[in-house]
Amino acid sequence: MAKIEDILSNRINRIEESGIRKVFALAAKNKREYINLSIGQPHFSVPQKLKQAAKDAIDDNANAYISTCGLQELREAVSEKLIKQNNINSSVEDIIITSGVSGAIFLLFSSIFNKHDEVILPDPYFVLYKRILNFLGVKIIFLDTYPDFRLHCEKIKKLISSKTKAIIINTPNNPTGIVYSKEELKSLADAARKHDLLIISDEIYEKFDYENKFFSVGRFYDKTVTLNGFSKSLSITGWRVGYAHGPGKIIKAMNKLQQYTFVCAPSMAQAALVKQFDADISLHVKKYQEKRNYLYENLKDKYTLQKPEGAFYAYIKYPENYPDFGEEMLKNKLLTVPSEVFSEKSGYFRLSFAVSDEVLEKGLAILKKIS
Repeated sequence: MAKIEDILSNRINRIEESGIRKVFALAAKNKREYINLSIGQPHFSVPQKLKQAAKDAIDDNANAYISTCGLQELREAVSEKLIKQNNINSSVEDIIITSGVSGAIFLLFSSIFNKHDEVILPDPYFVLYKRILNFLGVKIIFLDTYPDFRLHCEKIKKLISSKTKAIIINTPNNPTGIVYSKEELKSLADAARKHDLLIISDEIYEKFDYENKFFSVGRFYDKTVTLNGFSKSLSITGWRVGYAHGPGKIIKAMNKLQQYTFVCAPSMAQAALVKQFDADISLHVKKYQEKRNYLYENLKDKYTLQKPEGAFYAYIKYPENYPDFGEEMLKNKLLTVPSEVFSEKSGYFRLSFAVSDEVLEKGLAILKKIS
């Protein structure tokens, strides 16, 4: 009789358990024991009006299957937002509502990539990109962005080959907190246009832009798939509602696959978002900017780090000649996420400042003590 491990597919064996989830599990078991700066979600409450809209949606029987591509009213709201706020030439037919951006990534990658296609991926990267690309057998060409984490177009050009199909970017960036400039994105669009490549732009942290630098590359280049959603901006990570906008044939392909996988993003969540699409979180963003400033001022003289421009993360280098620094943080009951989760390089860690002032203060005190 075959062993269970021999029954598993080669595809599933190409991906590993999420390193972030391992830290989450440790934190869940030891809530009171650890100072947790590993969390990748906002700590503020869901807007009350949005909560009520979700309750109303359930009471109004928005509990059944809906169109796979999403509620028409929500797609219209997304299209209007992309036109007015992102300057992207958008139409409703080129938008699909997905089960979070993670769902959009799975649908997109599965719809466009063949085994052995090449994809350029800036390193560090969000963990999901690498794992799903490996699952699909896609060859990843890593773009080393250390130490400043910027998009250097000359480096990108050297990595493009006849097998390159796409370039993936994430701005504001998880884990580095970098926001790519308008000039960087224009150069990227020019390179993609010259070689007829697809750009995949994950913009889920768009609202967390502390220097007013954010631009959508889709405004410069039509062959862009823009990924975004509501999980981070509205603190509804558990609601699982994201969206993708891009060339119509790609969106139709994603819709076809969604029919047989996710079926549709949660109906009551979509109905609630139609009613509360423009919930204001500006005060929360301002507070996170203050936390960013507090973090940077406290650590800049003791650690090597770029000042986060967006999202709610800092990507910090281990102190010199301190390879076991990750273990030292654990010994001092501080949880962060090691760079090996996000990168082909070690020696860094991601810290989230999406926590209370008290927790952030305690975490930074530990880092200053053990530096």
